Amino acid sequence: MATRLATADADLLVGDAARSRSRHSCSLALVARDEPWDIDRVMEFVDARLADAPRYRQRIRHIPFSLARAVWVDDPDFDLSFHVRRSALPAPGGMRQLADLVARLVDRPLEADRPLWELYLIEGLPDGRLAILTKTHHALLGGPHAVDLAQVLVTDERASADVDEVATWTPVPAPGDGVLVLDALMTIATDPLELVRRSARLAHALERATRGLVGAANLSVLRPAGGLAEMFRTTRPRGSRVGLASFPLAQAREIAREHSCKVNDVVLAVLCGALRSWILSCGHPLSTSDTLRAIVPMAVTSEADGSENQSEATSAEIASALIGMPVGEPNPRMRLAQIARETATQRHPREAVGAKSLARLSGFAPPTLHALASRAAIMLPSESYDLVVTNAPGPQRKVFWGDGELVEVYPVPALLEGQALAVSMSSYAGAVYCGFTSDRQAVPDVEEIGELISSALDELTGTAG
Repeated sequence: MATRLATADADLLVGDAARSRSRHSCSLALVARDEPWDIDRVMEFVDARLADAPRYRQRIRHIPFSLARAVWVDDPDFDLSFHVRRSALPAPGGMRQLADLVARLVDRPLEADRPLWELYLIEGLPDGRLAILTKTHHALLGGPHAVDLAQVLVTDERASADVDEVATWTPVPAPGDGVLVLDALMTIATDPLELVRRSARLAHALERATRGLVGAANLSVLRPAGGLAEMFRTTRPRGSRVGLASFPLAQAREIAREHSCKVNDVVLAVLCGALRSWILSCGHPLSTSDTLRAIVPMAVTSEADGSENQSEATSAEIASALIGMPVGEPNPRMRLAQIARETATQRHPREAVGAKSLARLSGFAPPTLHALASRAAIMLPSESYDLVVTNAPGPQRKVFWGDGELVEVYPVPALLEGQALAVSMSSYAGAVYCGFTSDRQAVPDVEEIGELISSALDELTGTAG
């Protein structure tokens, strides 16, 4: 029988937001190889990798009369060439042009009657590099074994030049309407509350009401309208803007050692410094007490399931922490100290997974962790925070995409409803890569925040010692 969507996954498919930018998890990878790219080989590689992720060949089938939640069924008309698309940058093909193209692609809605993902092969970059943008709907990330498309396609070893024979995929016939209705009626008979759960609005409200926020006890749950928070909200969404930035991980580690804090604290403090500079550049005055409320989803593991050695963690779930970002504080050392105190006092019934453990999770985990973090934030009242910030450490060794080497990887965060800015960061192979998504009207100069990252890092470097 077809697999029924979980309540949380079904909720993601209801309303106008179902196909909007707030429901897409995106990742941008820059890949290099010694020879020109063979697009046919790329298609063969993607086809082979999808054999290990059958959900990416399935579409959503709704139940007649909405008697029950929709089900996943194999797409009998699955066409890989529809999902894998080619694009090219105008000359000179720099990072700014790439970010502009990514912003336009992120805004394109996914086709509701097809598998909910897309992949863009973007040519025209210097040195023959290929940019690969993956776009995955959050509904595909439900269940304990779900992984983001970007993680599916990254491997520890370079793909062989010899083409491995891939077994022909044959879709399982989908059940007819009569079977789906009968199964729905049986579900209602055995579980009368199923009809109540079909109210997506009620389910959404219940999840929001029962999901707890962790930490930041000194901050009120809801902030009055107006003031600094209004810079990070929008009531009439426009198109997206995307900004990209990076900085050396070694520099962040050195600052963490000097200040006896965690690298994650330093990364958040760098972002805080960049946001402070950007806010001031917009002509908005700041007082020392001004704070941005950031939802910072954290990977956690159950105490019961965890081992004594946390580095042995093999899986993680996401819990949301509410962190105050002290953008009003002019002293970079004090900003870092305040953030370190807040993250250190987070309390949760499950143990936080450390950066080294996250980096050891199966496969290239950051894209999946970013997507799960966005899903977690969707369940929270948007009035309770100003922006979503995700940080997922990745492997510090080189990994591969097909027969090319993964050179850089930028998370492109989902911009949730009502939000004007979202930030995601991933560490990989000695660097921290930052992705910014903003509403085009509310934050039209998002690339400037990325440009301010470097000076914010230098500020913190100057406080060491």
